[in-house]
Amino acid sequence: MKVKEINQMANVAWSPASVYPLYLACGTAAQQLDASLNTNSTLNIYNANLGQANLETKLAVSVETPGRFHALDWTGDQGSGVIIGGCDNGVLYVYDANKLIANQPEHLLGSTESHHSGPIFSLSSNPLKSNLVATGSVDCDLLIWDVNNLSSPMTPGKKANLGANVTCVQFNRQAEHILASTYAGHCVIWDLKKSASIISIVDSVSRMKAKSISWNPDVATQLLLASDDDATPMAQVWDLRYANAPLKTLEGHQRGILATAWCVQDSSLLMTAAKDNKIFVWNPDCGERGSEIVCEFPSYNQWSFNLDWCKRDPSLVATSSVDGTVSVYSILGGGLPPTQADKFSAIADSFPGMEMPAVVPQGATPQPIQVKNPPKWFRRPSGANFSFGGRLVSWNKQSRAVAISQVVTEEKLVERSVQLENALSQSQLGPYCQAKAEAAAKPSDQVLWKFIGANFETAPRTHYMSLLGYNSSQVSDKVRPPAPVADGIAAEVLADKMENLGTNDGSTSSLDPSEQFEMIASAQSFDKTPELEEIEPEVETKPSKVELNVEETSGSNEGLITQALLVGDLESAVELCVKDKHFTHALTLAAHAGQELYAKTRDSVLKQVDGSLAPLIGAVVRGDLTSITTSCNLGNWKEALVAALTYCEDAQFIALAENLGERLEASNIGEYIPSAMICYVCAGSLEKFVSCWSKMQPNLSNPNELQDLVEIIMVLQRSLAAAGRPVNLSEGSTVSSLLCQYASLLAAQGALNTAVSYLNSATQGEMIELRDRLYRALGYQTGRTNQQVHNVVPQPSFRQTPTPQGYQSQPSQFTPSVQAQQRNIYGEPTAPPQAAPAPSLFTPAPHVSQPPVPNPPTFGVPPLTPMQPTMAAVPSGPPPTVVGHTGGPQFFTPASQAPGAPMYGSQPQMQQPPPPTKPPAAYDSSVPRGWNDPPPLSGSRKAKQQQQQQLPQASEAPKVPEPIMCPVPGAPEQPRQFMGFQQYGAEASGPAVGAAAPVATPAAPEPASKGPLPAEHQIVQHVLNEIRERCLAACQNQQVKQRLDDIGRRLEVLFDKLRAGQLGSFTLGGVHQIIEAMKSGDYQSALQIHGQTVAKGNFSEMSQFMPAIKMLLQTCMQLQVFL
Repeated sequence: MKVKEINQMANVAWSPASVYPLYLACGTAAQQLDASLNTNSTLNIYNANLGQANLETKLAVSVETPGRFHALDWTGDQGSGVIIGGCDNGVLYVYDANKLIANQPEHLLGSTESHHSGPIFSLSSNPLKSNLVATGSVDCDLLIWDVNNLSSPMTPGKKANLGANVTCVQFNRQAEHILASTYAGHCVIWDLKKSASIISIVDSVSRMKAKSISWNPDVATQLLLASDDDATPMAQVWDLRYANAPLKTLEGHQRGILATAWCVQDSSLLMTAAKDNKIFVWNPDCGERGSEIVCEFPSYNQWSFNLDWCKRDPSLVATSSVDGTVSVYSILGGGLPPTQADKFSAIADSFPGMEMPAVVPQGATPQPIQVKNPPKWFRRPSGANFSFGGRLVSWNKQSRAVAISQVVTEEKLVERSVQLENALSQSQLGPYCQAKAEAAAKPSDQVLWKFIGANFETAPRTHYMSLLGYNSSQVSDKVRPPAPVADGIAAEVLADKMENLGTNDGSTSSLDPSEQFEMIASAQSFDKTPELEEIEPEVETKPSKVELNVEETSGSNEGLITQALLVGDLESAVELCVKDKHFTHALTLAAHAGQELYAKTRDSVLKQVDGSLAPLIGAVVRGDLTSITTSCNLGNWKEALVAALTYCEDAQFIALAENLGERLEASNIGEYIPSAMICYVCAGSLEKFVSCWSKMQPNLSNPNELQDLVEIIMVLQRSLAAAGRPVNLSEGSTVSSLLCQYASLLAAQGALNTAVSYLNSATQGEMIELRDRLYRALGYQTGRTNQQVHNVVPQPSFRQTPTPQGYQSQPSQFTPSVQAQQRNIYGEPTAPPQAAPAPSLFTPAPHVSQPPVPNPPTFGVPPLTPMQPTMAAVPSGPPPTVVGHTGGPQFFTPASQAPGAPMYGSQPQMQQPPPPTKPPAAYDSSVPRGWNDPPPLSGSRKAKQQQQQQLPQASEAPKVPEPIMCPVPGAPEQPRQFMGFQQYGAEASGPAVGAAAPVATPAAPEPASKGPLPAEHQIVQHVLNEIRERCLAACQNQQVKQRLDDIGRRLEVLFDKLRAGQLGSFTLGGVHQIIEAMKSGDYQSALQIHGQTVAKGNFSEMSQFMPAIKMLLQTCMQLQVFL
């Protein structure tokens, strides 16, 4: 339907695509008269006014012209271009569109005269060279004009002598030198470079006479010819390469075609207007004869003699009809109904006295335009879309290839993340912290990084005190200044004496020993200096006189004190001394009386002493440092922290430092927030530190601020792990959300491997989801199946064997061969196979091979392994006796710390529940033993063996076995745990006596693929796996192969710890040194490094994989396998 409507009989031309808003030029049409019979000629320019939902347009300018227009065109690529009109007076007019729209004078750029002998029926501007214009007139007259110089036109070639009018001319849209023209029913193609015609198109079959031309905008050799003859109302598509017959014929009109227009933006849209009052839109690319009509414009019972597609918005089409109306249609639908009543009234006004009909005749209601297929300009010529990981996928219609590029918008963030990753791969982070402190712009950041760097020193707490401005000797140096250094002896004199040593004339080398001692004694007596000879004799001191005054006087309790001392009532004496403020005497007597009285007297004295030092002294001597951190002035937070560093153990210090930091943070004073963060750093409170940081730096959406915080988080986490306090960063809500945000930001920059390294130990839903997405992007399987592995309860690899009714216990529960096998699993040489031992009470079931199940990552708690058999339940006994202090008073001494002591407490050791009673040393777990010694024997077996030796078997009836050893006959069998040794790495060789049928072991779930190791630790996985595979290939013994399979399962524990960052710096250094020795083939050095690492490192960290590494080294030496 219509979008806009203009009441003017005119030829139309749209403004160029570069001009906005849209304008429509309307020049009064020649050979046409409106209802008013007006013969004036004007050129009007209308603003399309598409923003208003009505049919009205805005007239921008109107100028009178000397003649009426047969053809009108608006072209140009500079400014608003030029408007060119061919008039019935044979003159070509060129107007400046800018000046016309601005309504300025001198808008006419030029005109032509006396070149055409008749009207200019058609004109066409060159779409590739906008300054060239072709015009056609009477008598086959064709001229080519340059709008910059209209005085000298040129001809395309030899003029035809047919005496016919040139009805249409049009330049080719892709070849600037090709021009088509029609006259006398023929279509002639001209080549301006050759100045001649190259082909003439005539349909000798249908005898169609061509009147109008339209070039195909996509195919340079194709054009449309249309006929206005009612006998041949058709249009034909021709290809100049096959000019003997048309390619397609468009048949649908009932009468001759007056105008054609081919859409430049979509070559599948071709519009024709005919005398049958119909306007069709064709798709010449479909149908054998091109007869597919895409849509039809509404019919208003009027011819349309001019068509033009809008250059800027191709969905708009302007048509001119003989009823004096210029209509603008939209082929996308919509629009407004026509105003036929207004037109009828206008016609009636032109004829005075004409009677108006009672009912205005209404035409058929036009249907909206519906295009069958979306136009091509809706197709995107190019496209781009971001994918996960910062990848940009782009394409364009000029290329068939799809380009995938990596977009990095935060280059500095990626660079700093690489620097952080490189720093974390080092064993020592102290230099990194020092560099960050030097590069920090803010003084608070410099101090913060210094405190963080102190965690990697040998004595962190000493460095904390130094950074706070205190040291342990600063007061003693002031009170007891060091003695001045005496002048030393001259070097020449000392050298002479050293040369003459033993060469004096009085040498005693020839004397016997007795004479030599005599000479020494005599020389000593003569060599004394005068100062030493004038020593004053000691003066004898007489004992002080003891006064025994027992008389009671008013105002003094001295007599009562004397009486209490004489009778031994020290408690009353101390109480009277405190009452008389003899504090020194009271403390002396209380110290002699005992610890309880001394503590009571000390607290009483401190309450009565005036001054600010009394509360501090009381807190120090009582060990109540909590009162200092909770009640001190916040301005003295440094002093409170120093007191906690001096007097507190590690566990208490962490709590006090956190408490002090919370007070500083809760004050909401800006200067105390950095101080609170320092307290949290000293305490190792990562979650509270991040919360406090967020208050000081609320804009964590800034990548630089987020990078600063992540650097601190990762370095603090490393320091905690080195101190034996591994922290899972995904457990805290604040830290986990920040790490998830940071990993997302890294992933958006394409650093997928770096991003996933921050999420390997994820336990929160959001982090797990992001980690799984990163796994899929990197080609790994998601880690959700790990949850099934975590929930699997480990089952023993043996079966329980019921004991027969009349079974008699053997005198020995462990045969020598079993003990030899147990020694072999700890690295000793394998002994030759022994004879099969006698059947024992417990016989391990045959080993059933199962697919390896990877151990889930452990976070601080080592799981139970076959090398650590579970002890049997021992009957509870009396609790261990606690030995108390029986001496005098113990004065509080600040806790001394070894230089190499860890900051956050001692290294955690493998903790086993101690037995309530002290068992024999053979199976006492408290007895110190080496890290590779066999586990202790089962107490229940030894006790039963001793019981059997003490009681005679012949005189008593067979005793029912204890339930802990074997099931009671007739009783239901309960699930139990094997109490003996579980063989490691080898299969039990002896057959089971009375063993039941093998129990089918349920299939273990398939192991899920895990994420990659950090780049700095991938060499560990590569070397260990490679050398184990080579051992498997070189080994022929099935027993050794099973041992290597078990080694592989235990090495997965090492890889999980490396993946989760749960190993301390010392352990990491030892493992990497072992790997370097294995790469060079020096297994002896690797074993030495192994022993040193185990002896000095954290046993709880390495107890699960270090034995496997040692066994792998020994196997490589036996098989002579090298990398």
